[in-house]
Amino acid sequence: MGARGQRPIRVFDTLTQRLGPLPVSSGEGGGPLLKLYVCGITPYDSGHLGHAFTFASFDILIRWALASGVGVRYVQNVTDVDDPLFERARRDGVRWNELAEREVRSFRSDLASLGCRLPDVMPRVSEEIPAILAAVERLAAGGYGYAADAYYFDVSRYPGYGQLSHRSRRSMVRKLREEGLLGVVGPGAKRSPLDFPLWRASAEDEPAWPSAFGPGRPGWHIECSAMSMRHLGEQVDVHGGGRDLAFSHHESERAQSECLTGVVPFARAWMHTGMVRYEGRKMSKSLGNLVNVSQTLERVPAAAVRLYLASHRYRRDWSFRWEGLDRAARLTERVRNLQEVARGGGAGPTATAMPRGAAAREFAAALNDDLDTPRGIRALRAAVRDRDAAAATWMLGILAGDAALS
Repeated sequence: MGARGQRPIRVFDTLTQRLGPLPVSSGEGGGPLLKLYVCGITPYDSGHLGHAFTFASFDILIRWALASGVGVRYVQNVTDVDDPLFERARRDGVRWNELAEREVRSFRSDLASLGCRLPDVMPRVSEEIPAILAAVERLAAGGYGYAADAYYFDVSRYPGYGQLSHRSRRSMVRKLREEGLLGVVGPGAKRSPLDFPLWRASAEDEPAWPSAFGPGRPGWHIECSAMSMRHLGEQVDVHGGGRDLAFSHHESERAQSECLTGVVPFARAWMHTGMVRYEGRKMSKSLGNLVNVSQTLERVPAAAVRLYLASHRYRRDWSFRWEGLDRAARLTERVRNLQEVARGGGAGPTATAMPRGAAAREFAAALNDDLDTPRGIRALRAAVRDRDAAAATWMLGILAGDAALS
C-alpha cells in the first residue's frame, strides 16, 4: 500500500536479498497494521549518531506507513541485563539498575529531541524475566537445548543457521572470535562454537533470578524472541536494527524463535540499517570515535540533523561529515523561509495529507522504493524551487518527524 494511488511500499529483505511489498498484518477492524520490532539499546553510555541513524530511519518507515494508511504497532526493547552494562557499572562504582535508568532517560530524550515517535512499548529485560524463562523452558522441552556451564541452544537443530546473515560456518566462527564471543568449546562447555547461551549464571554483583536451569540471567538473544512474541505475537511483519546485529544476534533470534513456535518465518521481512563511519572507522563506543546527538544539536536545528541522516540510504554505510550537516541546515532554512512567505501573517501550511503536484508524486515514488530518502530530498529541493510550501511542509514532516514542527 502506498500514499494515495501510488505504488505499494517496497522494502529490501536481508534474508531474501530482494525487494518486496512491505508485509502487514490485519489490525483491529480489519485495517492493515505493521507489526514492527526494532532492537534497541543496551543502556550503559550516551547514544551516538550511529544509533540515531537507525532509529530515525525506522521513524521514517513508521511515518510513511501511517501516511499510506497503514497502522503501526512499534516495539523497541531495552537490554538492561547485559555484560557491557555490568562492566560499566563496576567501573563507575554505581548500581547497574541506576546506570540503566539514567541512560534510558537520556536515550528517550535524544529520540524526542530528534522528533522520533517513541515506541508503543519499550520492554526491559529486567521486567520481562517470566516471559523469557517461559521461552527457555519451551525450547528445553522441545529438545533444542542442553546443559553445560550454561544452558545452550543447540544450533545443529536448526539447519538454516547462517542464512539470514549469508555467512558460512567458517565465517560465523571467525566473526564470533573477532568479537570475543566464541567462548569455550569442549567437555563441560558448549558442544559447538556456534551454540549460544539461553540462560547463564550471574556473577556475584550481577542480578540473578531463580530458574530450573539454576539461578542466573538470560543470554543475549532469547530476550528479543520472548519480548517480541509477548508484545506482537508469534510472527512480526518487520524486524529491524543495525546491520551489525544480523550476526550473531538476529541469526540466533531467528533460529530459536522458529524452533520455539514452529511459525515460519518468525519475521516476514528483516530490515537492517548501514553503519555510520567517522574518522575512517565505524562509529562505536568501543572505538571512542563518537559524535553524540547533543553535539549535532548544538550546531544545527533538529530538523536539519534529521535531513542529514535522511540524505543517506538507510541500508548503506556512510561517513559523517560536519559540512554535510551544515548543507542540511541550509535546506531546512529554505523550507522555513518558504513557510514564512506562505504564512503571510496567517497560520501557514500544515499539510498532513499528500499534496498535489509533480514534486509530491516524485517524493511518494521515492519512499515507496525502499525508503529512497536521498531521492526524496531531491524532490523536497524541487518543491522549494517551485515555491510549493504545502508539498515542502509535507515532505519535511515525513523526513524530519516531529522535529519539523519546531
